[in-house]
Amino acid sequence: MARYVIKAKDKMKTLKNRRFLVPRKFKKFSKKSQLTMLMIVGLVLFIIISLVLYLSKSAVKKQSQQSIKKTQETAIEVQPIKEFVTKCVDKLAKDAIILVGKQGGHIYSSQGGTLVDYQDTDEGLFFVRHDAFNVAYNILPPKFALPPHSSEIPDYPWQTFPYRTSASNVEVFDGFFGISNIPPLNSSEGSNSIQTQLETFIDNNMKSCANLDFFKNQGLEITMSKAKTSVTIGASDITVRSEIPIKIKNTATNEITELNDFSTVLDVGIRDAHSFAKDIIQNEIKNIKFNISDSKNYKVPANTKIVKDIFSNDDLIIVTDENLLVYGRPFEYIFARKNRAPALYYIKKNTLEFPQGYEITKEDLLKNYELKAEDPDEDKMETSFYIGESGKNPAIFPKKLEAPQLKFRIEVSDGKLSDYQIVTVNRK
Repeated sequence: MARYVIKAKDKMKTLKNRRFLVPRKFKKFSKKSQLTMLMIVGLVLFIIISLVLYLSKSAVKKQSQQSIKKTQETAIEVQPIKEFVTKCVDKLAKDAIILVGKQGGHIYSSQGGTLVDYQDTDEGLFFVRHDAFNVAYNILPPKFALPPHSSEIPDYPWQTFPYRTSASNVEVFDGFFGISNIPPLNSSEGSNSIQTQLETFIDNNMKSCANLDFFKNQGLEITMSKAKTSVTIGASDITVRSEIPIKIKNTATNEITELNDFSTVLDVGIRDAHSFAKDIIQNEIKNIKFNISDSKNYKVPANTKIVKDIFSNDDLIIVTDENLLVYGRPFEYIFARKNRAPALYYIKKNTLEFPQGYEITKEDLLKNYELKAEDPDEDKMETSFYIGESGKNPAIFPKKLEAPQLKFRIEVSDGKLSDYQIVTVNRK
């Protein structure tokens, strides 16, 4: 009985072990299946990742292309505005140069410049009228001269003119015959310079020139702030840089673009023109014999024209530079010259003696002295003789000497201003 029990247990154990045993061919098949599944899963993951990367890359590329397209469209929208404003900078700079030339270096506040506007009643005091322009005086009569020079008649320009001393026969024609009123070229040289006036004119006239209403009608909101211009006057050109903050909004896309810097270079060498005008003015007020219209006085060819007596005895000087073109026309620098008094040569023998009853003539008063005078404005002069020092009683010659002493006033005049000397005749 016990033996059968043991056999039964062994049989049960054997069956139990068989239940959990897998044949080798089935075990081999299971490993291949697992590898296949892993490959399939890996391939699927690869495809999914590649697809995600491709879609992401396409989206980025599309977004970048759209951004580039937007940038290009924006550039196309603002480029005409930039060109328009730049042309205004160029135009205003040229207009300012023309005004400076036409008005003796001045641009008035009503025109957008720095200088106070003159009243009509100021003509002949500060300016003369020419071709609808108020031309400023660049040459004024001498004032507050230091000895030995004088601005007061009859000691003008100095008492013994043109001789160094009363005993000298050496003639000197350099002296103090006027004041230069030409504006400086650069702001570093003084107030109301040409540079400052150009900058101020451009700034004050920019909004009226750069009227952007046309672009606003194209679906753009545009705001423009006040311009700030810097002008550099070079040897042969002028560089103009304007900071003009402009904000542009596309109302369709709400995209905002800002512009700020505008510039232009003008092939206009006004430095040489200003230097030339300054030189001839300096010569004109330094040397009484200098003739401003005589080309022989200039180291460079010049076309200088004088319009005589444009206002009373005041003259207009027109200096034309044929090589300097603005809007295709030669640049002109025009300024006014205030009339200045002639200067009578010193009469060395100014005290004479004659017997009572002597009939005095003009020749007696001059005593073989040639009456001469110079006029700084090249005006025609007339000589007059008066009894007494006042210049009110014309002398009639011959004049009989009866009083112990007679004084004669010898005067030279350009019709408006005069210089004189007194010759005293004593009775022996």
